[in-house]
Amino acid sequence: MTPGEGYEGLLAVHCDMGLEDRDDLARVHQWTQAVLESHQPVPAPERVRDVLLVLDELASNALLHGTGRRRVVLAVQPDVALLEVADDNPEPAALRVDGMGLQLVDDLSSRWGQRSTGSGKTVWARVAIS
Repeated sequence: MTPGEGYEGLLAVHCDMGLEDRDDLARVHQWTQAVLESHQPVPAPERVRDVLLVLDELASNALLHGTGRRRVVLAVQPDVALLEVADDNPEPAALRVDGMGLQLVDDLSSRWGQRSTGSGKTVWARVAIS
């Protein structure tokens, strides 16, 4: 996915929370839940849960393995949520045999991937909400 691809018809809601620690992750989690629950039509609770699980995994990976400034972008349309988590570590995210995190992202997302940002990377996922 190239920058801007897949944003047609999406309502982009930007959050730049810093993601310096678990408290920041909790605030981003709460913010994302509030955005989804105010979206029309309101997604089913299990869809909100899927989005939050994917968000938690991507943001936790950025906290654990990322460097520098981190940001979260949520874009929503009637049937899909697009999550992006960016950090300044250029090392690609990878499915690992000993980890379940990105496997969970793969299982719950219709698509996911990453792109280089020059000084880092953005990992993104599309999650169905209808």
